[in-house]
Amino acid sequence: MLKILVSFMVLFSLNAYAVNFKSTYLTKGDLIKLKKIRTYGDKYDLSFSLMAIAVKESSIGRYKINVDSYDYGLYQANINTVVRRHKMKNNSLNRNKLAMLLVNDFDFATSNAIAELVYWKKVHKGNWNKVWSSYNAGFNYDSTRGKKYSKDIAKIIQELKKVDELTS
Repeated sequence: MLKILVSFMVLFSLNAYAVNFKSTYLTKGDLIKLKKIRTYGDKYDLSFSLMAIAVKESSIGRYKINVDSYDYGLYQANINTVVRRHKMKNNSLNRNKLAMLLVNDFDFATSNAIAELVYWKKVHKGNWNKVWSSYNAGFNYDSTRGKKYSKDIAKIIQELKKVDELTS
C-alpha cells in the first residue's frame, strides 16, 4: 500500500509540474539540459518536441524511472519498445541493460526518443498533434489520453518558445 501511495504522489507531483509548467520555473541546470536536447533535435526538426517531452515525462530528468509503466529515462521510453527497436531478446537481462542506458546515457535516451518521433512523424505525415499523441499512446493516438498528452506537449512548447536562450 505504501508503494502505491508513494507512486501516486510522485506521479501526481510530476504531472502537476508538467501540466502547470511555466518557462519561469526553469533553473540554470534545466536550461543547460534543454539546450543540449535542442542541439540533438535540430537536424530532425524535433527540438521543441524533444524538449517538451523531457519536461512532461521526467521534469527534465528529475524523475527518470517509472516502475509501474516500465518507462525509463529523460523521455520515459517504454522498455519493451526499446527492446524491439534494438532487435534484442526480450528478457530480464536485456531490459535491465537498456533501462540503465536510458536512465544514464543522454545520447542513448535521446537517440531512442528521436527514433520514436521520426517513426510517428512518418506514420502521421507530419501531423504534430498525432505524432505527440502517438508518442504516448501508440496507435491509440485518437484516444482521450493521447489527445490530452498532445495538448499538454503543445502547451509546454508554447512556454518553451518564450525562453530567449532556447529560441536563439
